[in-house]
Amino acid sequence: MRGKINYCAAGVLLLIFCIFQYGIRKICGFSLYPDEFGYWASAAGLAGYDWSEVASLGSYYSFGYSLILFPVLKLFGGGIAAYRAAIAANMLLMCGGIFMLKKILEKIFPDAGSQTGYLLGGMAVLYPAWIFYMQMTMTEAVLFFIFILDVYLFMDFMERQRVWTAVALAISLAYGYCVHMRTVGTVVACVLALLCWLAFGRGRKRGLAIGCGVLLIAGLLAVWLQERTVTEIYAQAGSAVFAGKDYSGQMDKLAQILTVSGMLQLIKDMAGKLYYLGIASFGTFYWGLGWCMKECLLLADSIRQKKDTEPLQWTALFLLLSAMGQIAVSSIFMYNPSVIDCLVYGRYNELLVPVMMIAGVAAMIKSRRLIPVTALIGAALGGGTFWVLHEIEIRHMSGIRGYHVPGISYLLQEDNMNVEAFFRNTWLLGCGMMALVCAFVWLGRRNKRAWWLFSGILAIEIAAGLQISGHYTYKVNEFNFQSHAIVERLEESITDGKEIFYLDEGEKPFVDFLQMQIPDQSIRVCKAEKLTDADPAESIVITSVETRQDEVLSQLYDKKMTANPFCLYYN
Repeated sequence: MRGKINYCAAGVLLLIFCIFQYGIRKICGFSLYPDEFGYWASAAGLAGYDWSEVASLGSYYSFGYSLILFPVLKLFGGGIAAYRAAIAANMLLMCGGIFMLKKILEKIFPDAGSQTGYLLGGMAVLYPAWIFYMQMTMTEAVLFFIFILDVYLFMDFMERQRVWTAVALAISLAYGYCVHMRTVGTVVACVLALLCWLAFGRGRKRGLAIGCGVLLIAGLLAVWLQERTVTEIYAQAGSAVFAGKDYSGQMDKLAQILTVSGMLQLIKDMAGKLYYLGIASFGTFYWGLGWCMKECLLLADSIRQKKDTEPLQWTALFLLLSAMGQIAVSSIFMYNPSVIDCLVYGRYNELLVPVMMIAGVAAMIKSRRLIPVTALIGAALGGGTFWVLHEIEIRHMSGIRGYHVPGISYLLQEDNMNVEAFFRNTWLLGCGMMALVCAFVWLGRRNKRAWWLFSGILAIEIAAGLQISGHYTYKVNEFNFQSHAIVERLEESITDGKEIFYLDEGEKPFVDFLQMQIPDQSIRVCKAEKLTDADPAESIVITSVETRQDEVLSQLYDKKMTANPFCLYYN
């Protein structure tokens, strides 16, 4: 029996490693600009590099992920090696998530065998969006893991009330917030759940008090680190760099929301995010949400009758509040969207999916109404599809950025966009996947050996995840590889002791890629009117290929070189 457990776990781990190996040779740099560079810029500051001028072209990004990227950057010194090492770290986090998800499943459904636990844990971590995010340096890959860790530690604390668990939970929550401040919904949810437990639960309170103290200290440390990051990395940035990235940038939205019409609009926006989570998770998110609601009702009844409460009920409360909090926060940030993907936004809520998948499948296994409820979910999502299309029409929304909705983007065709057909086909595919999961659960309940059928779900998830990666990651990196001709010339200029200037004409800062490749050399940013300050004999100038200063620069410099979005002027 032990050998079978090891084989099952090893099989899932091997799948993850194979995905990593398949993609790693196709990747050499950023896929999303300027988001990814923002995290590396903070890490560069910690490592002693000065990327502040290039960082000022983008937006402010939280510093938490930079604490992981800093040792990577220090050890590998930037460039392709550092980027690929960070992806390897993402892969290891995905592997670690399997074991915690298995433990979480065993708490929710004690009858699940180890083989089933590893298999379902693999289904959760191979959620297509996680495969996509694992192969780039966005924060989502880290946030997936952190939320799983939060839930695991919360469950452990509810069971044993150990001090070290409370401390670990506080640190995990604080770090998750530092990685991305929009995880505040999870932090608030955990605090509220623990306050309810403090008021109505039974157990040792000392660990909770110490955990709250650690959370407070961690919060103060986070504020100090944020101020340091802003001062050192974004010292040359204008106020526009911070607009929309912190709470002050949301004040106008909150003023609109705090009206009757604004609140109704917010509810609609939240419904759009909930629609996405259901269809992207093959309906399992709704099953998990239903399980949370049921356990919360049992919790309320136990409190009313002054009976002992169960640790699992408090975990369900934490999960329910987290789902509500995260969806509310993302809806506030994306309030009144003009772009379709902001209505059905996935990125800031995806971190909920793996745990809710596990809870959802466990609820399906125990349900006496498996097939009728699955059919009802499919029909509800059909109605939701018509509602989404109606909202798109009356709000005159257009455009879908697939990397914001990776859980449904594999049917997206940007070059021949048909919104109605896209959502119709997404719903049909979602219903097909729901039916498949339902059938496998039904067969697994009748014959334990049938749980191996879930390996078919894993295969479909991997195919979908690689399709998304091919569309949004591998394709972009084909251009990154071609841009290395520019990098080689820049490295020669560094050897010659020349300064490197970037002409800012308001375009997207693809120069982020170049700064990552030459970490020791600071690229200076200048405007057109300052071009004459550069000494042609001692400098080299980078512009976009569509620069409006070609005539001026061609007179200053003898040579010109182009590659993808870049144009290089030098002597």
